Order: sequence, then C-alpha cells, then structure tokens
Amino acid sequence: SAVTAVVGANVAEILVIEGEQVRKGQVLAYISHPDLVQVQTEFLNASNDLALQEKEFARQEKLYEAGVASGETFQRSRAALNNAEGRVQGLRSQLRLLNLNPERILQGNIAQRIPVVSPISGAVQMVNVKTGQYTQAQTPMFEIVNTEHVHADLMVFEKDVAKVEVGQQVKFTVESRPGTELTAEIISVGKTFEQDPKALHLHAEIENKPENLIPGMYVRGRILIDSTQTTALPESAI
Repeated sequence: SAVTAVVGANVAEILVIEGEQVRKGQVLAYISHPDLVQVQTEFLNASNDLALQEKEFARQEKLYEAGVASGETFQRSRAALNNAEGRVQGLRSQLRLLNLNPERILQGNIAQRIPVVSPISGAVQMVNVKTGQYTQAQTPMFEIVNTEHVHADLMVFEKDVAKVEVGQQVKFTVESRPGTELTAEIISVGKTFEQDPKALHLHAEIENKPENLIPGMYVRGRILIDSTQTTALPESAI
C-alpha cells in the first residue's frame, strides 16, 4: 500500500524506518506548509461567519413572521446561511482528509504541521522521502506491506503440474530463518503458465506464521504429494 500526502508540503519529520512494524492509523511522518495553516484559518473564519449568519437568520425570521421584514430580505438571509453552512462543511471535510481535528481548531489549536498516517497494519517496505524534502500531492512517500496475509508463492515446472493439487502440504525454508523448516498448505493452483522457465504458480497458506516474514523473501519448498505410514526406527537404534 502506497502512502501519499493529500497536499503538496515539506517533510518536517519522519518517524519510521524501513522494516519497522506499524499499525493502522500510526503516524509515519509530519508535513508542513503555509497553505495548511491557511486552510485552518479559513475554517475558523468560516465558522465565525456561520455563527453570525445563524443569528441574522433568526432575527430576520422573527421580523418576517411579525410582518416587519419583506420576504425578499428573509430569503436572502436564508441563502446566506446556506452558503455559510456549505463552506464550513466543505472545509471541515478538507481538514479531516488532512488528519486534522476540526473541533480542536475551533478551540484555537492551529496545527503547524499535519500527520501522515498508515492506512494498514504491516511493515514499512520503503521510505521514499527525506526530512526537509518537498513532496507533491499523491506522490508515494512510504510503501507499507501487509504482513498478516503473507503466503508462500511457489513455481512448479510443467512436468510436475499433474502431481499438485489444492490441500497438499508444503515444507519450505526462507533465508531469514536458516535451518528452520516451515509448513504451508496449497490453497490455489494457477491456470496459466509463465514463460522462461515454463512454470505454473501456486499459493500456499503458511501455518504458525512467524512475525518476521516479509513479502519478496525467497523460499525453497518441497510439495508432499503422497503420504504413507510405515514402521521405522531412529538412527540411534541401528
């Protein structure tokens, strides 16, 4: 998952490094720009204007009901109130996209920088920015990979395709855990061949998944295509 800033801004602080585990909603970095302060100020001004328009509308409504004010004046007051409400709601939505709390701003807390948060839980695969750098809107700042749904992706050569099927067990090892054999179960077998070499992809769900498995790791596996029970002795008994 690519993490981007919704507006162009300067990177004020980076809080994570590559390989670090993060949770959904965790702050990855802070960005700052004068425009970010301006939108908060505009929201405050628009909220103050809305309060005035609400009072004016209530006053014009009473005068209209009493037959003192004209219908045209009352309608203009209603239109001004609707416009003020629309502007406040628009700015409120914009602030939420920036991960800013509108209620805190109404209390006078103007943020000088805004957070960039992770949309998912996982591991930081790549940090694409540096402190002080200006980043454009929608430009990937971080790459987060979901480590909760990591599975083993294996390739089977054409001559062995007829031997594999869903449900078979896979024994495999990864470079990060030398000497440790992990177990997985085949959950799907591809329907099209890849060329050079000609092979079929299959996916296996990993049992008792270790925490340090990261997408992209190289695995070497054995597919158990048959299971036979027999009597055996340990080597020490021979």
